[in-house]
Amino acid sequence: MKQSLIKRIINGKSTLLIILILLVLVLTYLRAPNALTKGNAQQVLSNLCFYGIFGVGVAMLLMGGGFDFATSAHSTMSTLVFLKVLQWIPGIPWFVAAVIAIIAGALFGGVNAFLAQGLKLLPFIATIGMSSVWGGFARWATRGNYVAINDPGFSAVTAKCIGNTPIPWLFVFVIAVVVAYSIVLKWTRFGRSVLVVGGNPAAARLAGLNPGRIKSILYINNGILAAVGGLIWSSQQKMYNPTGLTTLAPEMTSLTAAMLGGVSFMGGSGSLGSAFVGITLISTLSYALQTMMLPLWFVTLINGLLLVIALTIDSFASKKIRKSMATTGMVMPGMR
Repeated sequence: MKQSLIKRIINGKSTLLIILILLVLVLTYLRAPNALTKGNAQQVLSNLCFYGIFGVGVAMLLMGGGFDFATSAHSTMSTLVFLKVLQWIPGIPWFVAAVIAIIAGALFGGVNAFLAQGLKLLPFIATIGMSSVWGGFARWATRGNYVAINDPGFSAVTAKCIGNTPIPWLFVFVIAVVVAYSIVLKWTRFGRSVLVVGGNPAAARLAGLNPGRIKSILYINNGILAAVGGLIWSSQQKMYNPTGLTTLAPEMTSLTAAMLGGVSFMGGSGSLGSAFVGITLISTLSYALQTMMLPLWFVTLINGLLLVIALTIDSFASKKIRKSMATTGMVMPGMR
């Protein structure tokens, strides 16, 4: 029987994560019954919107065999462009400035694509270097100060909910983005090419694909979604913070979530739906730890442990897959 859209977007690896999410919610209720309120639910979903957008870009790039450590810096710079457009062109609609910022995000992602794919620099080093460059520029441009964004329309984007529910309209948008990208990944030639390139670039070339071009598109796409994520965060905070996003490092949270959801660090496999479930788990767990009045360093410690656990599981899974392919002659990841 043909699998349904939902089952293909969210694969079986999500089942355990969903059980863990429910377990965290039950334990949170038992520990602090007053914690599960409408306002708190809205806050968790708002955070999920922010990380969810980042997660799509990071997971797609990871599936294609890449990673961009400058993702949060792209967000910072794109939001800086948004702020400067509002300041330099009085009266300009905020959504026009947002479009300009998103275009800027594509350009910032394109810079890293050029460094990693054009100049063939090590992506790990090149993206860390550009993260410092963009982060330093943002602090210089604002003298390291917070800047208020006094645009009611822009702030309202992340504040409006569906009727009397705690579900932000933005959450619906994020779900739509996850579904749309999942469809691209599962049912388009480009999406299948991403998995092929991530699984085995050499074989991808023999199949007539251009790994450099595909990875460049993924870097640019990551820059675009990073810009959207930065705008969401600034709308929620009602200000521009030149160091806030680099401190939060949403790309690391997204990396952890993606790997918990079954996206391989080596590329070539994964599901955006499962990655989103992973982000939901991390957001729920972070909220639960905060309700227990635990210090911030403990939350950071737990997130770090989750990343190490995810890397360990991925390492064993990758070794098992490679061993199976070597003994049975199976095709590379992404060719299924």
